Amino acid sequence: MTKLTRLTGVVLFVVLVGSAVRVGAQLQPQGALLPAAYLPVVMTASLPEFSCATTSTRHYVSGPVFQHDLDNPVRPADAHADKNIALRSYILNTDPNLRRQLVDYDSDDPTQPPQLATLFQPYRVPAFAGFYKVHQWQWAASPQPGTRSVPIDTPPTTAVAFALPPGEPLHVPVSGYDIGGGAEVIILFADADTITLHYTREDTAALGYTIHIDRICTDPNLLALYNSLDAPNGPRYQFPSAGYQLPALPAGKVFGTTSNEAMLVAVVDAGTFQDPRSCHEWWQIKPGYTGSCPPHWQGSHD
Repeated sequence: MTKLTRLTGVVLFVVLVGSAVRVGAQLQPQGALLPAAYLPVVMTASLPEFSCATTSTRHYVSGPVFQHDLDNPVRPADAHADKNIALRSYILNTDPNLRRQLVDYDSDDPTQPPQLATLFQPYRVPAFAGFYKVHQWQWAASPQPGTRSVPIDTPPTTAVAFALPPGEPLHVPVSGYDIGGGAEVIILFADADTITLHYTREDTAALGYTIHIDRICTDPNLLALYNSLDAPNGPRYQFPSAGYQLPALPAGKVFGTTSNEAMLVAVVDAGTFQDPRSCHEWWQIKPGYTGSCPPHWQGSHD
Protein backbone atom coordinates (compact mmCIF):
# COMPACT_ATOMS: atom_id res chain seq x y z
CA MET A 1 0.00 0.00 0.00
CA THR A 2 1.07 3.59 -0.50
CA LYS A 3 3.61 4.89 1.96
CA LEU A 4 2.23 7.87 3.84
CA THR A 5 4.18 10.57 5.62
CA ARG A 6 2.27 12.56 8.15
CA LEU A 7 3.40 16.06 9.06
CA THR A 8 2.32 17.75 12.22
CA GLY A 9 2.36 21.52 12.07
CA VAL A 10 2.31 23.75 15.11
CA VAL A 11 1.61 27.40 14.51
CA LEU A 12 2.37 29.85 17.27
CA PHE A 13 0.99 33.35 17.03
CA VAL A 14 2.88 35.87 19.13
CA VAL A 15 1.05 39.07 19.86
CA LEU A 16 3.44 41.89 20.47
CA VAL A 17 1.91 44.94 22.10
CA GLY A 18 3.24 48.09 23.89
CA SER A 19 6.97 48.02 24.51
CA ALA A 20 7.39 44.56 22.93
CA VAL A 21 9.22 44.13 19.66
CA ARG A 22 7.43 45.85 16.80
CA VAL A 23 7.80 44.71 13.21
CA GLY A 24 7.70 47.28 10.41
CA ALA A 25 6.13 49.91 12.69
CA GLN A 26 7.29 53.47 13.27
CA LEU A 27 7.61 54.83 16.80
CA GLN A 28 4.27 56.20 17.89
CA PRO A 29 3.57 59.35 19.89
CA GLN A 30 3.22 58.81 23.61
CA GLY A 31 -0.26 57.62 24.49
CA ALA A 32 -1.07 56.44 20.96
CA LEU A 33 -2.24 52.90 20.44
CA LEU A 34 0.48 50.69 19.07
CA PRO A 35 -0.30 48.20 16.28
CA ALA A 36 -0.26 44.53 17.16
CA ALA A 37 2.17 42.42 15.20
CA TYR A 38 1.42 38.74 14.59
CA LEU A 39 4.46 36.61 13.91
CA PRO A 40 3.60 33.10 12.70
CA VAL A 41 6.18 30.54 13.69
CA VAL A 42 5.68 27.29 11.77
CA MET A 43 7.46 24.15 12.94
CA THR A 44 7.02 20.79 11.20
CA ALA A 45 8.22 17.39 12.28
CA SER A 46 8.04 14.17 10.29
CA LEU A 47 6.59 11.17 12.08
CA PRO A 48 8.23 7.80 11.44
CA GLU A 49 7.16 6.35 8.12
CA PHE A 50 5.31 3.04 7.98
CA SER A 51 4.80 0.75 5.03
CA CYS A 52 3.38 -2.75 4.72
CA ALA A 53 5.83 -5.65 4.67
CA THR A 54 6.72 -7.03 1.26
CA THR A 55 8.07 -10.36 2.53
CA SER A 56 6.80 -12.92 5.03
CA THR A 57 7.96 -16.03 6.86
CA ARG A 58 4.44 -17.33 7.47
CA HIS A 59 3.12 -20.43 5.74
CA TYR A 60 -0.42 -20.85 4.44
CA VAL A 61 -2.34 -23.74 2.91
CA SER A 62 -5.44 -24.09 0.81
CA GLY A 63 -8.49 -26.27 1.27
CA PRO A 64 -11.49 -27.46 -0.74
CA VAL A 65 -14.23 -24.93 -1.50
CA PHE A 66 -17.60 -25.41 -3.17
CA GLN A 67 -19.29 -23.21 -5.72
CA HIS A 68 -22.61 -21.86 -4.52
CA ASP A 69 -23.62 -18.74 -6.46
CA LEU A 70 -25.35 -19.27 -9.79
CA ASP A 71 -23.59 -16.49 -11.70
CA ASN A 72 -22.70 -17.68 -15.20
CA PRO A 73 -20.16 -16.51 -16.15
CA VAL A 74 -18.78 -16.50 -12.63
CA ARG A 75 -18.43 -12.99 -11.23
CA PRO A 76 -14.80 -12.12 -10.36
CA ALA A 77 -14.28 -11.85 -6.59
CA ASP A 78 -12.80 -8.36 -6.83
CA ALA A 79 -15.94 -7.24 -8.70
CA HIS A 80 -18.29 -8.96 -6.24
CA ALA A 81 -19.79 -6.55 -3.71
CA ASP A 82 -20.48 -9.35 -1.22
CA LYS A 83 -16.81 -10.37 -1.25
CA ASN A 84 -14.95 -7.07 -1.70
CA ILE A 85 -16.14 -4.46 0.81
CA ALA A 86 -13.92 -1.78 -0.73
CA LEU A 87 -16.11 -2.06 -3.83
CA ARG A 88 -19.25 -1.33 -1.80
CA SER A 89 -17.47 1.30 0.26
CA TYR A 90 -18.93 2.98 3.35
CA ILE A 91 -19.58 6.42 4.84
CA LEU A 92 -19.06 7.79 8.33
CA ASN A 93 -22.16 7.88 10.52
CA THR A 94 -22.13 11.42 11.91
CA ASP A 95 -25.38 11.19 13.88
CA PRO A 96 -24.57 12.89 17.21
CA ASN A 97 -27.07 10.59 18.97
CA LEU A 98 -25.43 7.38 17.81
CA ARG A 99 -24.22 5.19 20.68
CA ARG A 100 -20.47 5.06 20.29
CA GLN A 101 -20.12 1.94 22.39
CA LEU A 102 -21.26 -1.68 22.42
CA VAL A 103 -25.03 -2.26 22.36
CA ASP A 104 -27.29 -5.19 23.18
CA TYR A 105 -29.05 -7.02 20.34
CA ASP A 106 -29.05 -10.27 22.30
CA SER A 107 -28.02 -13.38 20.33
CA ASP A 108 -30.06 -16.19 18.83
CA ASP A 109 -27.09 -18.30 17.70
CA PRO A 110 -26.59 -21.35 19.96
CA THR A 111 -23.07 -21.68 18.56
CA GLN A 112 -20.60 -18.92 19.39
CA PRO A 113 -20.27 -16.55 16.41
CA PRO A 114 -16.89 -15.01 15.47
CA GLN A 115 -15.45 -13.01 18.37
CA LEU A 116 -13.92 -9.71 17.27
CA ALA A 117 -11.82 -9.26 20.43
CA THR A 118 -9.80 -12.30 19.32
CA LEU A 119 -8.56 -10.47 16.24
CA PHE A 120 -5.92 -9.15 18.62
CA GLN A 121 -3.32 -10.56 21.00
CA PRO A 122 -3.98 -10.08 23.83
CA TYR A 123 -7.75 -10.30 23.35
CA ARG A 124 -9.37 -6.90 23.87
CA VAL A 125 -11.88 -4.29 22.72
CA PRO A 126 -9.73 -1.58 21.09
CA ALA A 127 -10.70 2.08 21.09
CA PHE A 128 -13.34 2.82 18.47
CA ALA A 129 -12.14 5.30 15.84
CA GLY A 130 -15.32 5.58 13.76
CA PHE A 131 -18.77 4.16 13.06
CA TYR A 132 -19.82 3.61 9.45
CA LYS A 133 -22.67 2.72 7.12
CA VAL A 134 -21.88 0.23 4.36
CA HIS A 135 -23.56 0.96 1.03
CA GLN A 136 -26.34 -1.14 -0.42
CA TRP A 137 -25.70 -2.57 -3.88
CA GLN A 138 -27.56 -2.63 -7.19
CA TRP A 139 -26.56 -5.84 -8.92
CA ALA A 140 -25.97 -6.20 -12.65
CA ALA A 141 -25.84 -9.31 -14.78
CA SER A 142 -22.59 -11.19 -14.21
CA PRO A 143 -19.76 -10.60 -14.84
CA GLN A 144 -20.58 -6.89 -14.47
CA PRO A 145 -20.26 -5.74 -10.84
CA GLY A 146 -23.30 -3.45 -10.63
CA THR A 147 -23.39 -0.06 -8.91
CA ARG A 148 -23.18 1.38 -5.41
CA SER A 149 -26.47 2.45 -3.87
CA VAL A 150 -27.57 4.35 -0.75
CA PRO A 151 -26.07 3.56 2.67
CA ILE A 152 -27.70 0.89 4.82
CA ASP A 153 -29.70 2.65 7.55
CA THR A 154 -30.88 -0.37 9.56
CA PRO A 155 -28.97 -1.17 11.64
CA PRO A 156 -27.47 2.32 12.00
CA THR A 157 -23.91 0.98 12.11
CA THR A 158 -22.66 -1.72 9.75
CA ALA A 159 -18.91 -1.20 10.09
CA VAL A 160 -16.60 0.07 12.82
CA ALA A 161 -13.02 1.31 12.79
CA PHE A 162 -10.44 0.75 15.51
CA ALA A 163 -7.53 2.95 16.53
CA LEU A 164 -4.47 0.69 16.64
CA PRO A 165 -0.72 1.12 16.27
CA PRO A 166 0.61 0.11 12.84
CA GLY A 167 2.24 -3.28 12.48
CA GLU A 168 0.16 -5.20 15.05
CA PRO A 169 -0.52 -8.82 13.95
CA LEU A 170 -4.15 -9.67 13.21
CA HIS A 171 -5.57 -13.13 13.88
CA VAL A 172 -8.50 -15.16 12.53
CA PRO A 173 -11.27 -14.59 15.12
CA VAL A 174 -12.22 -17.64 17.14
CA SER A 175 -15.76 -19.01 17.03
CA GLY A 176 -17.69 -22.17 17.79
CA TYR A 177 -17.55 -23.17 14.12
CA ASP A 178 -15.21 -25.66 12.46
CA ILE A 179 -15.21 -26.15 8.68
CA GLY A 180 -13.05 -29.27 8.86
CA GLY A 181 -9.47 -30.08 8.01
CA GLY A 182 -8.18 -28.00 10.90
CA ALA A 183 -9.56 -24.80 9.34
CA GLU A 184 -12.10 -22.28 10.57
CA VAL A 185 -12.32 -19.90 7.60
CA ILE A 186 -11.70 -19.68 3.89
CA ILE A 187 -10.55 -16.48 2.19
CA LEU A 188 -13.26 -15.24 -0.16
CA PHE A 189 -11.24 -12.19 -1.24
CA ALA A 190 -7.90 -10.57 -0.55
CA ASP A 191 -5.83 -7.73 -1.89
CA ALA A 192 -2.99 -5.69 -0.41
CA ASP A 193 -5.18 -3.92 2.17
CA THR A 194 -8.45 -5.88 2.34
CA ILE A 195 -9.41 -9.42 3.33
CA THR A 196 -12.69 -11.35 3.64
CA LEU A 197 -12.94 -14.29 6.04
CA HIS A 198 -15.79 -16.76 5.60
CA TYR A 199 -16.93 -19.38 8.12
CA THR A 200 -18.21 -22.09 5.73
CA ARG A 201 -16.64 -23.96 2.79
CA GLU A 202 -19.07 -22.43 0.29
CA ASP A 203 -17.68 -19.65 -1.92
CA THR A 204 -20.42 -17.17 -0.99
CA ALA A 205 -21.40 -14.66 1.67
CA ALA A 206 -25.03 -15.83 1.42
CA LEU A 207 -24.38 -18.65 3.91
CA GLY A 208 -22.94 -18.44 7.40
CA TYR A 209 -20.75 -15.68 8.79
CA THR A 210 -18.44 -13.43 6.81
CA ILE A 211 -16.04 -10.85 8.23
CA HIS A 212 -14.76 -8.01 6.05
CA ILE A 213 -11.57 -6.29 7.19
CA ASP A 214 -10.31 -3.23 5.35
CA ARG A 215 -7.37 -0.79 5.63
CA ILE A 216 -4.81 -3.37 6.78
CA CYS A 217 -1.60 -4.97 5.49
CA THR A 218 -2.46 -8.42 4.15
CA ASP A 219 0.33 -10.93 4.67
CA PRO A 220 2.33 -11.14 1.40
CA ASN A 221 2.53 -14.95 1.41
CA LEU A 222 -1.20 -15.28 2.02
CA LEU A 223 -1.92 -12.80 -0.76
CA ALA A 224 0.36 -14.67 -3.14
CA LEU A 225 -1.46 -17.94 -2.39
CA TYR A 226 -4.85 -16.31 -2.83
CA ASN A 227 -3.85 -14.73 -6.17
CA SER A 228 -2.57 -18.06 -7.46
CA LEU A 229 -5.93 -19.71 -6.66
CA ASP A 230 -7.98 -16.79 -8.01
CA ALA A 231 -6.53 -16.88 -11.52
CA PRO A 232 -9.09 -15.59 -14.06
CA ASN A 233 -8.81 -18.78 -16.11
CA GLY A 234 -8.53 -21.07 -13.10
CA PRO A 235 -11.06 -23.56 -11.71
CA ARG A 236 -12.75 -20.96 -9.49
CA TYR A 237 -14.19 -19.33 -12.58
CA GLN A 238 -15.50 -22.41 -14.33
CA PHE A 239 -19.27 -22.92 -14.22
CA PRO A 240 -20.53 -25.31 -13.12
CA SER A 241 -17.72 -26.50 -10.88
CA ALA A 242 -17.40 -29.54 -8.67
CA GLY A 243 -15.07 -27.66 -6.35
CA TYR A 244 -11.72 -25.92 -6.17
CA GLN A 245 -9.21 -24.58 -3.64
CA LEU A 246 -8.94 -21.31 -1.69
CA PRO A 247 -6.75 -20.40 1.30
CA ALA A 248 -8.05 -22.04 4.49
CA LEU A 249 -6.93 -20.77 7.91
CA PRO A 250 -7.38 -22.04 11.47
CA ALA A 251 -8.58 -19.87 14.34
CA GLY A 252 -5.83 -17.63 15.65
CA LYS A 253 -3.77 -17.72 12.46
CA VAL A 254 -2.16 -14.37 11.58
CA PHE A 255 -3.44 -13.09 8.23
CA GLY A 256 -1.83 -9.65 8.24
CA THR A 257 -1.10 -6.61 10.35
CA THR A 258 -2.58 -3.22 11.06
CA SER A 259 -1.52 -0.37 8.79
CA ASN A 260 -1.21 3.36 9.47
CA GLU A 261 -4.96 3.73 8.95
CA ALA A 262 -7.77 2.87 11.36
CA MET A 263 -8.71 -0.75 10.64
CA LEU A 264 -12.33 -1.21 9.56
CA VAL A 265 -14.41 -4.32 10.34
CA ALA A 266 -17.86 -5.38 9.09
CA VAL A 267 -19.78 -8.58 9.91
CA VAL A 268 -22.27 -10.33 7.61
CA ASP A 269 -24.67 -13.11 8.60
CA ALA A 270 -26.18 -15.05 5.66
CA GLY A 271 -25.78 -12.09 3.31
CA THR A 272 -27.04 -9.39 5.70
CA PHE A 273 -24.74 -6.76 7.20
CA GLN A 274 -24.95 -6.76 10.98
CA ASP A 275 -24.22 -4.19 13.67
CA PRO A 276 -20.64 -4.91 14.79
CA ARG A 277 -21.33 -3.19 18.13
CA SER A 278 -23.53 -6.10 19.26
CA CYS A 279 -22.00 -7.09 22.58
CA HIS A 280 -23.79 -10.44 23.02
CA GLU A 281 -22.89 -11.63 19.52
CA TRP A 282 -19.43 -10.47 18.38
CA TRP A 283 -18.17 -9.42 21.83
CA GLN A 284 -19.03 -12.36 24.08
CA ILE A 285 -15.27 -12.40 24.71
CA LYS A 286 -14.20 -8.92 25.85
CA PRO A 287 -11.60 -9.08 28.64
CA GLY A 288 -10.97 -5.78 30.35
CA TYR A 289 -13.92 -4.01 28.76
CA THR A 290 -15.35 -1.52 31.25
CA GLY A 291 -18.04 0.09 29.10
CA SER A 292 -21.73 -0.63 29.30
CA CYS A 293 -23.91 -2.73 27.03
CA PRO A 294 -27.25 -0.87 26.95
CA PRO A 295 -30.30 -2.39 25.27
CA HIS A 296 -30.40 -1.35 21.63
CA TRP A 297 -34.14 -0.73 21.63
CA GLN A 298 -34.00 2.26 23.97
CA GLY A 299 -34.39 5.53 22.11
CA SER A 300 -34.68 6.26 18.42
CA HIS A 301 -30.98 6.70 17.70
CA ASP A 302 -29.23 3.48 18.65
